[in-house]
Amino acid sequence: MVSERPLRVTGCVLLLELCFLSLCSIASAQYSGEGSPSPSQRHVPVFGNANEFAIASDFEYYDPLPGFDRQNRDMDVELSSLAVVAHMRHGWEFQFDGLAIRGHGYRTRAGADASAETASNAAGLGIGPLARWNFVQFRRLRIFIDAGGDFLMFDRPWPVGGTVNDFLLRAGGGVSARVSGAYWIESTFHFAHVSDGECFCATNPTWQGSGLSLGLRRTFAHDTESQANSGSFFGRADQGAWITSGEDYTPAPWLQRQIGKTQADMRELRVSRAWHFADGLELQLGGMFQTTQTTAGVGPVLRWNFLERERWRVFVDGGVDLLANGSPAFIVPWPGMGFNFFPRARAGASWRLHGPYWLEAGYGYGHVTAGFGGNAKLLPWSGEGASLGMRYTFGERPRLNIN
Repeated sequence: MVSERPLRVTGCVLLLELCFLSLCSIASAQYSGEGSPSPSQRHVPVFGNANEFAIASDFEYYDPLPGFDRQNRDMDVELSSLAVVAHMRHGWEFQFDGLAIRGHGYRTRAGADASAETASNAAGLGIGPLARWNFVQFRRLRIFIDAGGDFLMFDRPWPVGGTVNDFLLRAGGGVSARVSGAYWIESTFHFAHVSDGECFCATNPTWQGSGLSLGLRRTFAHDTESQANSGSFFGRADQGAWITSGEDYTPAPWLQRQIGKTQADMRELRVSRAWHFADGLELQLGGMFQTTQTTAGVGPVLRWNFLERERWRVFVDGGVDLLANGSPAFIVPWPGMGFNFFPRARAGASWRLHGPYWLEAGYGYGHVTAGFGGNAKLLPWSGEGASLGMRYTFGERPRLNIN
């Protein structure tokens, strides 16, 4: 398949996945069981369904990743942001922030004069959106993944040889803890990328790093707007869910592991929206990215929970993803960008941990088919692996066929 690299998560990939899933959640009908909207409530797309608004601020510090661009290895980034936040009842959250950023350090020249260093310092301002999925949320604790993008304007080209107009892409995860009343303390680990978006090439200096943030949030309660059952296909679901899972596929024993391009594992993060129907049938639609080579994908899964009880389920499922590989953004076609299909099947079980939260585990087989498109398509590959995920359920209706 591809040669193994150190674990790297690019913010642009996760940003596309989260934006896609956010649109999916907004467009789909969700059963709340809370009745019809109050006549005094006015529908505002997306934010009309928020149950909480907030103002959040944080400070972030990033070190460069050692293996990305050794010319930029001595550059650090610091930023401070202020954001307005809309939090949805089922854990999704949308932010719009303004930030001040500072990049400083030394750029090492390429070529024969690699020992020479050039100062590369700049300050700037930026604005942009961020999407967050709180896949675990309790009264005083939330655990989340998020991704965002900001447009930056520096006072001078940064890194040296670049431009004053850049994009900041960041993605990662973290925790929020309520400390008193409406105040929360948040800490996040992010991967970050700064570039003007032209290309990943020597003529376009870019920077990539990882770092931590510490922030404070002030929340304001908001009465949610209830949604009535639309009567559509998805409206017939007796339960909705969001699933966050990690998957690790290793090459199948019969695959030629001695070939360097096929010996790597596929390690994925997947977020899916699920609709559970009568008789244990379930439809899922989700997005994923995998780190063996920067690859993003979306696709459906059909599941049958052939054993269902109040606190546990046993299932089999199968699905297929369309994979896109070789683009730094995965939003528009890119020269050399390639595509593959990733069909897979597995069996597993779910256990209710607490209230709406379930733990899911599965084991199955996957296959990367022959690709099409540009030269960045993946090589055919087969593997077996395990998955572990957290499921958040909502809108459950009484079902007579469950003991």
